[in-house]
Amino acid sequence: MNTPSVLIVGAGATGLPVGYHLGLAGADVTFLVRPGRKSVLGSAQRLYCYDDAELKTFDTYRVVDDVTELAGTGFQFVVITLDGHTSRTPEGVELLRGLGKLVRACDAHVVICGFGLGVREHHRETLGVDDDRLTHGFLGMLSHQASADLPVHPPTDPARVALANVCYGHPTNRIGFRIETGNATAAQRFAELYERSGVSECAQVSREVDDVFCTAASPVYAAAELAGWPDFTTLVRDEELWDLACRAQAEIMTLPRYGRTGAHMAKAMGPVETARTHQAIERDMLPLDYQAFNRFHHGGKVRAQDVATMYDCLAEGRSCGHPMPALQTLLSRLEAPAAI
Repeated sequence: MNTPSVLIVGAGATGLPVGYHLGLAGADVTFLVRPGRKSVLGSAQRLYCYDDAELKTFDTYRVVDDVTELAGTGFQFVVITLDGHTSRTPEGVELLRGLGKLVRACDAHVVICGFGLGVREHHRETLGVDDDRLTHGFLGMLSHQASADLPVHPPTDPARVALANVCYGHPTNRIGFRIETGNATAAQRFAELYERSGVSECAQVSREVDDVFCTAASPVYAAAELAGWPDFTTLVRDEELWDLACRAQAEIMTLPRYGRTGAHMAKAMGPVETARTHQAIERDMLPLDYQAFNRFHHGGKVRAQDVATMYDCLAEGRSCGHPMPALQTLLSRLEAPAAI
C-alpha cells in the first residue's frame, strides 16, 4: 500500500495538530508556510496535550515556503488552514492561485478550513477546481499557540506548556477533526486516514449542516466579546444580550440559502439549547479554559473572519427581503454604527 501524502498549508494552531495526527497515521506530511517561517519549522515541534498533560514531539515532516518547490509533486490531500478572511486578502488569493496550479496537476482532494459565507465558492473559483474536489473541514479539538498565555487549570503543567509550540485538547468523544460529506468518498478516505492515528477521531457531517455551521456561530462569540468573555453561565444571565445573540443566530440559520436544514437548526438551537451546548463544551474541554480560548481565538485571531461573516449574512439577508434586525443591532453594538 502506498504511503499517503498530505500537503498542509499553514503550520499554526490548526496545521500542526492536524499534521501531527496525520503523521501518527502514517502519512507523509509536507507544510507550506509563509516566507521566513521555514526556519521556525526546521527543528522538532512540541505540542502540549491537555488530554494527558504530556508534550508530544513532531519532527516527521517536510517544510517548504514556496509553492513552486512542489511542482510535479502528487498529494492525496491538500489541507488549507487559512481562515475565511485571510483567504480573501491579496496575499491569500495569490497563494490560492499558486496552489490551484499544483492541485490541478495532480489528483489531490482539497480540504478547506476557513469559515464564512461563500468560503467554499471562493476557494473553488480561486483554485480553479471542480466542486467535487473541494471539501470543508475543521478542528473538533481546540488548539492554540502556547504564546496565547491562557489561564492554567489543574492538572495542566505550566512548565510543559512553556516548552510547547502549540497546545491542544480533545473533547471526551475524541473528535479531533470534522469533515463534511459533499463528496462522500473523499470524506471517508480522509476520515479513515486520520483515524489511523489511533488517538483522535474524525467525524463526518452533512454538507447542508456544515454550511449553516460555517456562519451561524459568530453571534454567540460577538455577545461574549460584548460581555467581556465571562463563562457561559454568567453570559446567559444577561438575558437581553443572550436573547439578541440567539435571535441573530436564528436569522442567519434561516437565510433562504439554507432551506429546510437551516430552519430545523434554528428551531432546535434556541436560547436554552444554545446555552446548554456551550456550557457542555465549557465543562468538557477542561482543563483547557473554553472562554479564555474564545477570547484569544474569536476575539483576536479570527475576529476579522467572524465580523466579516456577520456583515456578509446581513447583506445577503437584506438582499432577500429579510431585515435581520437582531444581527444588525448586535453588529451596531460590536462595531461603529457608521460601519453598517
